[in-house]
Amino acid sequence: MSDEAFASTAADGGCADAEQARTVSERFDLFVSLICQLNRSIRRIKGHEMRSMGLRGVHVMILFHLNLHPEGLTQTRLAALCAEDKATISRAVQDLTEMGVIASDPATLNHRNVQLTLTEHGHEIAGGLGERIRKAVEAGAAGLPEKARDLLYSMLERVNDNLASYLAQMEGRRTSSQQIY
Repeated sequence: MSDEAFASTAADGGCADAEQARTVSERFDLFVSLICQLNRSIRRIKGHEMRSMGLRGVHVMILFHLNLHPEGLTQTRLAALCAEDKATISRAVQDLTEMGVIASDPATLNHRNVQLTLTEHGHEIAGGLGERIRKAVEAGAAGLPEKARDLLYSMLERVNDNLASYLAQMEGRRTSSQQIY
């Protein structure tokens, strides 16, 4: 539904009165705009940081998660952890493999279940990400006390879970928190 259609629906009876409709419309606009702007800023920061290393923004989360999981991860698990689609992860994995940043277990025949790990070169790159990530997180949280930051993350997690449940109901499926890994 377009922004205009949503606002019109709310004003025409989706809400109790015009004042409430305006408030819902304003909240919707603010929420969607802020989330989109945050996402755009994060993607641009990732891109900028990775370009200086000869990599792309999508590689940040792959390197981050493989560094956290030295035992390795499958492409499917990486896609879930990185919140990216499988095709994007597959292309990025191919790039990183060709660059010698990640390696796969050659004993695995099915490419979907291959355990991917960082190479020595990959560990060097991932190790250098920590400071860049710390600086970006600090910049984003500047002026927020620790308790406020924790509350913000908690609320964002709740909103994300609520929207995932709402979408799952619309699509008639289980949410990720209901799925068994």
